[in-house]
Amino acid sequence: MGRDASADEHAAIDTSALPPPLDVDARPAPPSLPVVVPTTGLSGSSPAPLPSEKLHSEKHGVVLKLFRSEGKHPAWVAAVDAWWALEHATGFYDKTLPALPARGRPDAVSWWVQRARKDSRIPAGLDADDDSKEDFYDRVVSWWNDVNPAWRKEGLGCAADFEKKMLNKEGGGSFEGLVSGLNGLTSVIACLWWWYRLAGIADGTPRWTKLVEDVTWVLSEKLRACTRKRSAAPSEDEPPSQRVRLV
Repeated sequence: MGRDASADEHAAIDTSALPPPLDVDARPAPPSLPVVVPTTGLSGSSPAPLPSEKLHSEKHGVVLKLFRSEGKHPAWVAAVDAWWALEHATGFYDKTLPALPARGRPDAVSWWVQRARKDSRIPAGLDADDDSKEDFYDRVVSWWNDVNPAWRKEGLGCAADFEKKMLNKEGGGSFEGLVSGLNGLTSVIACLWWWYRLAGIADGTPRWTKLVEDVTWVLSEKLRACTRKRSAAPSEDEPPSQRVRLV
């Protein structure tokens, strides 16, 4: 999916209309943060209807509660909001999309998935000592670097360069491999959630903040691309062969 270089593309996303998620159990939940899918096209000229009226799955609701239970760091709140908005815009995919590549993925992701993504604990072994924490941080950065498209990594010699140069935000390439859904970018958000708690710093470490902001940018770009496609899609009255397929 190429990115339009127009100023409208970089307009702030209105996240004021999506209703708070439904409770998935009787336990008291932390205060809801309103998360919204844009209700107008990027040009502001026409509505961008939701792909469906489907409510989020119970699994999505559980994960959202976990993510919103930890801290109010602005970068973290923005990341969770962007993640939820993209999940909503793409129809809350569960198992219908492929997962992000597992190669180099932190083992903590498998630990969490095996527990149906309901476990609020920090995965076993991550907090054993400082070396274990640092190893986890390194693996998260390396995995994020690996799963990003090649056009974002031009000029980066290795994952360690992410600390200095960051991944490219210019070039207008596709984000197709960075899939949404519980098996996709949700796993990256989970890694950032554990990292923040492991570090134990309310303001977040500089390294964590850089990564969170980059992930949030990707989520926002994917949401904009989804909105553009939806705005360009033919009406329901047109033959199916002429409609744009939303991915």
